[in-house]
Amino acid sequence: MTARKPSPPTAPRPVGPTDRVAFDGLPLDPEVIPLLRTQGIDALYPPQAAAVEPVSKGRSVLLACPTASGKSLVAYLALLRAFRRGQAGLYLVPLRALAAEKYEELEAFQPLGLKVGLSMGDFDIPAERLAKLDVLVATSEKADGLLRHGSPWLKRVGVVIADEIHLLRDPDRGPTLEVTLTRLRRMNPDIQVVALSATVGNSEELARWLSADHIATEFRPVPLRWGVFREDRITFTDLSTRELSGGGEPVARLVRTVVEEGGQALVFVNSRRASEQVAQQLGPTVRAAMSVAERAGAAATAQDLLGVSEEDTEGIRRLGAMVPSGVAFHNASLTNPERRVIERAFRDRRLKALVATPTLAAGINLPARRVIVRDLTRYDDRIGIQAPIPVLEVQQMCGRAGRPRFDTEGEAVLLARDPDEEERLLDTYLSAGPERVESRLAAEPALRMHLLALIASGEVDTEEELERFFAATFYGFTLPMEELNDQVERVRTFLELHGFLETGPRLRATPFGRLTSDLYLDPVSALYLRHALEKAPRGVRPFSLLASIAATPDLPPLFLRRGEEPELLERFQEEEPELLLRPEEEPLSVDLELFLATLKTAALLEMWIDERPIVEITQRFNLGAGDLRSKVEDADWLLFGMGRLAVRFRRDLARAVDELSLRVRYGVRTELLDLVRLRGIGRVRGRALFAAGFPDREALLSAAPDRIATVLKSRALADAVLRQIRHPSSRTEVPTVPLAAPGTPDPTPPVAPPTSTKGRPGARRLEEFERGS
Repeated sequence: MTARKPSPPTAPRPVGPTDRVAFDGLPLDPEVIPLLRTQGIDALYPPQAAAVEPVSKGRSVLLACPTASGKSLVAYLALLRAFRRGQAGLYLVPLRALAAEKYEELEAFQPLGLKVGLSMGDFDIPAERLAKLDVLVATSEKADGLLRHGSPWLKRVGVVIADEIHLLRDPDRGPTLEVTLTRLRRMNPDIQVVALSATVGNSEELARWLSADHIATEFRPVPLRWGVFREDRITFTDLSTRELSGGGEPVARLVRTVVEEGGQALVFVNSRRASEQVAQQLGPTVRAAMSVAERAGAAATAQDLLGVSEEDTEGIRRLGAMVPSGVAFHNASLTNPERRVIERAFRDRRLKALVATPTLAAGINLPARRVIVRDLTRYDDRIGIQAPIPVLEVQQMCGRAGRPRFDTEGEAVLLARDPDEEERLLDTYLSAGPERVESRLAAEPALRMHLLALIASGEVDTEEELERFFAATFYGFTLPMEELNDQVERVRTFLELHGFLETGPRLRATPFGRLTSDLYLDPVSALYLRHALEKAPRGVRPFSLLASIAATPDLPPLFLRRGEEPELLERFQEEEPELLLRPEEEPLSVDLELFLATLKTAALLEMWIDERPIVEITQRFNLGAGDLRSKVEDADWLLFGMGRLAVRFRRDLARAVDELSLRVRYGVRTELLDLVRLRGIGRVRGRALFAAGFPDREALLSAAPDRIATVLKSRALADAVLRQIRHPSSRTEVPTVPLAAPGTPDPTPPVAPPTSTKGRPGARRLEEFERGS
């Protein structure tokens, strides 16, 4: 066996020694240096120093290096340069959690006068406030929405940051990032692009596409040792070994030894269920390795969890039982407040071990001394089997090892059962280079949305312009255009056939097409919703509408579990006469099993608007509160879109659809809608007020404040509610996004657009999930 070393993606330009580089002689803004020092930054890492010169001259840069090597600071310096020149900056991120993290870090530069805004799934920024911002941190979907609506602010943008640009390879988010960057570069050919990437197989090719300087390095501020654990020892890539004392299951032993040494462990597994099971199993092991003081700190985390929600969730129950032992799990079943508590406790070192699914590796910064990757396969629902996790993702997980200021080195450990597997893991994951980044733009669902948006927004209106646009994408830069051209033609034919595009020599969207694009709907979803509206009778039942949105591709259905089909088949037979979309009919035409899964999703939403407790719903459908939130947000957004379509095609149904949208947003029956639209009053507090004899705001206004405070268990909240009623302008009112083509009147009533888990344009936060109120 020969020593192995993880390979760099290309032959990179030199970045100097591994020692930090002093500020002297670097082209840094003198007013920025004091702020960096206040953040504990008194020198730059070599990759940062290598990037400063081209960034300071306004050149585009692609920086490809491992996690925790300081890429973000390079982006911040580029944003500050643009700010000093009177230009705005756009910081693109793939995930909400990452957006919030970058927003908080950029706020450190406010003493320079920098005004920073945040736009992601939970937040939208009114146009008048956006006009005053110097930097906007946004998901790619939000930036795409600004482009679709022709936001004037974009004309001020002089620099765009593309964080995690290697996610161009992601089938869901990659196409939107690719199209957004292409549109921004066409809008302003002189725009500076700073692209931040993990170590990938073709970062130099990405840099050429962006006309950017290519800086690639393996530098890490905390050295990382890569190894495989088998039997009683870790074998590292340099062939050194480390014996671990004691016995027991491999993950438990790896966690115990690092906790005993004063470190933390981050364990990656391939499913939510596994993350919870492994965390629970680690509890006794970790608790035994903690001091009395450390146990007290962990117990405080349990109290923090109790404060995030008045409505009980399975996540709070499960986490509350295990965090006193210094262990927690982190997966998509948790709500955002629950995740924030766990992340903060891990950063504060109150939690010693965190068991997570791979999505955490691409998200926020949570390093640990030892990273353990237990699983190297996961279920791929596109092919229906367990599939290997890509090398790039595994190396990103491993890259979380080593916490600056706390650890002198990090350890990334994979698990092997025998010598052959040990050899394979060393060769495949720890020594081989990561995969190439390839465009996913040719996928039909993505192409449907983006082709329609390009035409509806006026970005292109001729065949030649359309061809030039796609030639400027990463797909057009790296792959033969014949396949993409054929796919574009098929999609264009579909859009014309179903009334989204006009037929003729010029490329123009119909009013239906413009509305679909502005609503950020998949054209297939818009087609289904329009069909359902045209078929719906007056007095249509809520379940019929819920079943219609559940049948769209924009609301992925729940999986059917064994034994559920008979019950759902019976429900289908009961509801069939009033269903607006049927599996055997156009435009749906799906098999019965898939349709039953959509009915299951509709049944979940039905329980939610019937005010059934979150715990009851999540237990009934075997999901987490975070999963429920995702379904609710997507359903709210789809119903909002359906309501706007109703204004155009079935105005007599618009009010009923909008009312159902509000019920889904808040999770309430109709009689609570007046109350829950008050800030601070959600489904639980609203029902408590109703039960106490306060059915609406008028009743509250005439009541004694002490009585309201008794029901709400808070005098401060009671006073805040009464202020909102007496002074309506004190309520948080959400502006309506433009829903017509630029320059034309908006034909829709002023209903606030909802949020969506996909980052679609929307502005309303789902407050009952954030506070459980």
